[in-house]
Parts: sequence; C-alpha cells; structure tokens
Amino acid sequence: MKGINLFSAVLLSLLLFVGIVSAQDKKEMKEISVTGEIIDTKCYLTGMMGGRGPEHEDCAIACIKGGLPPGIVEDKTGTVYILAPEKGTKGGNEALVQYAAKIVTVKGKVIEKGGSKLLLYSAITAK
Repeated sequence: MKGINLFSAVLLSLLLFVGIVSAQDKKEMKEISVTGEIIDTKCYLTGMMGGRGPEHEDCAIACIKGGLPPGIVEDKTGTVYILAPEKGTKGGNEALVQYAAKIVTVKGKVIEKGGSKLLLYSAITAK
C-alpha cells in the first residue's frame, strides 16, 4: 500500500513538473516579424554556390523543393531563423519556394533552443 502511495506521489510530482516546464516553454514563444532573404540553410551555411542572393536563386529553389530546410537571414542583424509552418506539418517548403532568394517579411512565433532559432511562420509578405 505504501508503495502505491509513493508511486502516486512521484507520478503526480512528475506530471506537475512537466506541466510547469511546458507552460514556461509556451511563454517563451513570442510573436515577431523578420525582414530578410529566404535561403536554403545548407547552401547558406556551407557557402555552396554562393549560398544567397539572386545568383543563387535557382539552386535555392531546387534545394527547398528537394526538402532542405528553408530559413530567413534577417537584414538588420544577420540572424538566421529556420522556417516551419505554424500550423500543420505539410507544405512548408512548397509555400516558401516561390520566395527563394527574395526579400520578404515573415511573421510568426519564434522558439529558441540550444542556440537555434525556429520561426513558426503564420504570414509571408513579399517586398
């Protein structure tokens, strides 16, 4: 009987802890607006074929269509955000491919973890 009560107490404590941590993570997501160039992160980070700009547009389109993670390089700071749709799991790359190597404004919620920044986009506006 004591074993069941101890187990119940530990389980309840764990569930409360997970709930608190989850609530903190949600608080840390803030709505932002970023203006910059849509990139494919592989070419940008490796410098492959220039990695950005109009001369890299065809490569960026091919890479994003091929499934490589798209991102945005913020004009003001040079900060790179990996992009993913705020809702759903499909179509993120397809929605962004038309903006490859172009300057846009992306609105959404940002999550930062381990030095990485993920922008869950809700709207994209071409400049």
